[in-house]
Amino acid sequence: MAFQTNISMKNAVVNNVVTLLAGTSGTAGTASLTIRAGDQPSAESAGTGGTLCVITGIGWNAATAGTSALAGTYSGTAGSTNTPGWARLETINSSGTCRVDGGVGTASTSTFVINVATITEDGEVKLTSANIYLS
Repeated sequence: MAFQTNISMKNAVVNNVVTLLAGTSGTAGTASLTIRAGDQPSAESAGTGGTLCVITGIGWNAATAGTSALAGTYSGTAGSTNTPGWARLETINSSGTCRVDGGVGTASTSTFVINVATITEDGEVKLTSANIYLS
């Protein structure tokens, strides 16, 4: 038989992940997203590729139907110009350094959806979607 959970369980798990990553639900989050050029390494490895932009203070809403959406629009100023290759969401807390790595781009299928396909030095980069969910 397949492993299944109900909505209450999904919401509880997702809300715990939100608390682990952002410290709380809502706009006062503590997570940061580093957008990098190049290929994505293992989540256990140090970040590779040049850092293009760092977006800080990220938070999520409380989960509904097993999904938690961003609690606001978050942005950062690009430090260099290049095409984003991957991104790392990271926070340090009592559990250690917690990371989520994934694809970044303008497509809705990206793990981290941003507003620009090419990042330009001193340009604004907005994180428009980074749902946390349990299907």
